[in-house]
Amino acid sequence: MPRHWINQLQGHPTPLYLIDIAELQTNLDHIRTVKNQTGCQVIVALKGFATVATFDLLSRYLDGATASSVYEARLARDTFDGECHIHALAMDITDCHAYNQLGHHLTFNSWNQYHQFVTNIPNSHLSLGIRINPGIGFAPVDKYDPCSPNSRLGIPLESCSPDTLSRVSGIHFHALCEETTAPLAAILAKIEAHFGDALHGLDWMNWGGGHLITDAHYDRDHLIALIRYWQSTYNLQVILEPGEAIGRHCGYYVTTIRDIIQNTGQTAMCDISFTAHMPDVLEFPYKPVIYGSADDKPYRYSIGGNTCLAGDVCHDYGFDAPLQIGDPLVFMDMGHYTLVKTSHFNGVKQPAIGTIVDTRIVIHSHSCYFNFKERLS
Repeated sequence: MPRHWINQLQGHPTPLYLIDIAELQTNLDHIRTVKNQTGCQVIVALKGFATVATFDLLSRYLDGATASSVYEARLARDTFDGECHIHALAMDITDCHAYNQLGHHLTFNSWNQYHQFVTNIPNSHLSLGIRINPGIGFAPVDKYDPCSPNSRLGIPLESCSPDTLSRVSGIHFHALCEETTAPLAAILAKIEAHFGDALHGLDWMNWGGGHLITDAHYDRDHLIALIRYWQSTYNLQVILEPGEAIGRHCGYYVTTIRDIIQNTGQTAMCDISFTAHMPDVLEFPYKPVIYGSADDKPYRYSIGGNTCLAGDVCHDYGFDAPLQIGDPLVFMDMGHYTLVKTSHFNGVKQPAIGTIVDTRIVIHSHSCYFNFKERLS
């Protein structure tokens, strides 16, 4: 919680993205428990959490990183001490060669992509796999559901006969979104019923992300039992690739109130942007928690972002006292799917990036005009 460091904000630039190292360490301890009791591999999904300033710590606990593009794969090889697992959605020949140089595992989204790669790089050193779509998903919104009807993600399970597994070393699925273990068990049961004994020929099986391993209510004992069963029954390596579970409850976005506007209600105008810095707030949508705010508090404000998009706003926060220009606001649980999604829309500043070590704030990077210009040049 920000209580122990919020008084250290004076003099630091905003908007500011912060990772609390102690809270991140707690997440990693939970993950280490699962690893130690099963021997599974856990890799960080860079699409969800890619704060390079934390990679030295993460690499002491995790087995590597998973990438979904050439740039993510380069980031993994350049900055993370561990294996690089790649899931490629739509490669061209240049990508094929780059992935062969950068990766350890490569998972294909279709048989067409598999054949394109093996035709161009027939003697690859990579461990090759395919992504399957089990056809049952649990995401609360279709745009976040990899198994929604007509999904482009993975080969439908019914299109993969058991004998096709002989072509690859592993299979991958990603069908969960902020889920516990019961949906995972249902997916695994369907896969096992479909492939049967053919699973014995695999070297590894990647269960993707969406597992809330680090949540207080997550049944880690059940997860451990599932991993042990699959690894012992089929003599394969189970791989998990959480993004959110690693960054959960350890990240914060700090903004400063620059103006307060009165219309039919009051809006605190801030130097952060929902559309440019926290797009899931508008796309999902959801209402992020602000430290010290609650629905039953008397002083009501909308929080306005600093772009010209009319919808760059999040409504109806309550506070104990009137807000003032110059006050900081701290958005909670901003460690995952935030910084990886930021944009330069309207030329707004990108958040500075920092870590919290004990009560000390350490700034690692600042946004500047040249980042904006280079992207558009």
